[in-house]
Amino acid sequence: MKLSAADLKSLSVFHAVTEHRGFAGAQTALHMSQSAVSFHIRALEERVGFTVCRRGRQGFELTERGTIVYERAKVLLASVDDFDSEMNELRSSVYGTLRLGVVDNTIMDADLDLQGVIGEFLRKNPKARLNITVGSPDRLIGEIANGEVQLGILPEMAQIEGLQHRQVYTEVHRIYCAKRHPLFARDSAQLTVEEIINHPFVVRPYANLEELKSFPNAEVGAHASNMEAQALLILSGHFIGNLPHYYASHWVERGELKALLPNLVEIVSPFCVVTRTGRRPSLIVRTFIQELVARLWQQSHLVEAYKGG
Repeated sequence: MKLSAADLKSLSVFHAVTEHRGFAGAQTALHMSQSAVSFHIRALEERVGFTVCRRGRQGFELTERGTIVYERAKVLLASVDDFDSEMNELRSSVYGTLRLGVVDNTIMDADLDLQGVIGEFLRKNPKARLNITVGSPDRLIGEIANGEVQLGILPEMAQIEGLQHRQVYTEVHRIYCAKRHPLFARDSAQLTVEEIINHPFVVRPYANLEELKSFPNAEVGAHASNMEAQALLILSGHFIGNLPHYYASHWVERGELKALLPNLVEIVSPFCVVTRTGRRPSLIVRTFIQELVARLWQQSHLVEAYKGG
């Protein structure tokens, strides 16, 4: 099947319909009428020779072959967008769409100030666009590897062939328990590691048990796929767990969480920018990384100046 410009347009509409789980969301996202969206889906089905999705009273659903088309379309459309960016790079202009992947609750990290980085990047590069995917580190790693995401800002993980990790900053984590937990009322000065490991922990699988390095032989009572899930389980009072200082402070200030052995146990979590290897990152990716590094440098020097003053 030789693709035409019309085929790419129909695939793009089909991708939007699938991402928004139906025609209504795609209409809004694409600023298209329902009849126009339906036209492109019919055109795609006529082109490939089979039904790609079912729509009706039962809701929207991909067919088995439609799922394969969707997965291939994601990679193809990402490649087309990369080509567009690279052609504009030859004219030395930052143009096209940057597909950025971040983990959940990144917005709350004032030390990273990702919203400030994004604002400055878009101000300096008005022809650039930004698509942001929020997901777990293992999911984002897969999407970076297959080209769906160009750049990820993720906690450090095991090196994977074909991906480049460059450390840019670190998060400080501590072990917390909730007000409902039996250790909350204990005097911190009298607590011991041996006493703490008698209580079950909640951990994130992708952290490779780094959270428990200070607590050998601790019992893992639950797993959480992301930071919000981990906080929920800790706040339930049934588990002890690791959280970034900036994230936990909201509940600490309200008296709902307490750090255990804060002067003895502090976990430093490196964060990296992750891109594919094999070729130089595109201009739009390099420009965003430069803006990120510049902002982190500025933040660190403001902190040092504050301490010195």
